[in-house]
Amino acid sequence: MALIIETIDRAHRVCNRFRMEGDRATLGRCYSNEVMLEDPHVDPVHAEVLKDDDGCYVLHDLKSLNGIRLMRNFRDKSVKPMDVDAYQIQCGDEVQLGKSRVRFIDSAMSVSPAIPLHSAENVFDRLATPLVATLLCLLVAGISLWLAFLGSTSEFPWTRVVEVLTDVIFGLLIYAAAWAFIGKVVKHESHFLAHFSIAATAALVYAAWQWFGSLLNFNYSIHHAIPLLNILALAVILPVMLWCAAYLALNIAPHWRLVASIVLPWCFLGFLAAVEIGRMDEFSGSPEVSKELKSKTLLWRKPVPMDEFLAATPALFDIPIKKDKDDKKAEKSTESKTPANAEGE
Repeated sequence: MALIIETIDRAHRVCNRFRMEGDRATLGRCYSNEVMLEDPHVDPVHAEVLKDDDGCYVLHDLKSLNGIRLMRNFRDKSVKPMDVDAYQIQCGDEVQLGKSRVRFIDSAMSVSPAIPLHSAENVFDRLATPLVATLLCLLVAGISLWLAFLGSTSEFPWTRVVEVLTDVIFGLLIYAAAWAFIGKVVKHESHFLAHFSIAATAALVYAAWQWFGSLLNFNYSIHHAIPLLNILALAVILPVMLWCAAYLALNIAPHWRLVASIVLPWCFLGFLAAVEIGRMDEFSGSPEVSKELKSKTLLWRKPVPMDEFLAATPALFDIPIKKDKDDKKAEKSTESKTPANAEGE
């Protein structure tokens, strides 16, 4: 059996691995060492590992400036941090030399089975190309301009065009850059183009829903329900976006990733839905009217002829008036007094 010497970072991720086959290996900054550490706080030849007659490995400090500190053993939780000069290595020990951390593993130790690649990996690889990201960005910009034009009742100046394009492109860039930075810090992988393409795809889906929602409102006049339908659409889109971002940028278990991607946006959207439901019964002096331009060819229902509409118009204004109890009592008293007055006359 051989000793595996791993250099790890503060998050206990492996940076390099060295296999010790002989009876002696040195650790330090010199190129002659079997384990080379790029750390100015480590001596040129900081420590050595020797294999004794019993087959055990012993770590020795070679009078280094900053010494050796045993940090922990990930297999034995009873091991406590302490400074060491000579220490018999156990499988799973982690020591600190300067600011560098080294872990010792027995080559006979079993490893966990391989994790199958997620089916989304192929999708992310296809999205993370400059051509796909550019095309998606152009599509989002074009559809955003089109929707802004349809919703404008006045002249559409070029400054409005610049404003829409700036909001869309900078929004996508900021989202992708934020998640790429998180991924670079947590997993040392940025995936900027993948985050950008995912955000652009989500924006396209939501823009398509907005157009379809305006079409529903145009045909059925459901402007009161449109905000709730928009929230419902976001309740589907945002969890998918958050799951993809967490998959690419965070080191969390699959079940926690799924729970977080659903619970977090749904809590926020649930609050917005409650606010919108509370506003539905509020009186508005100016009724909401859609400002979007629509062609009559988009009308799904058959238009009512003018004659039929005018014939049904009186029924719209023939509203029965409900009388209060006081009014009914007053009418009865008036009726009872009328015959008596007639007889007196």
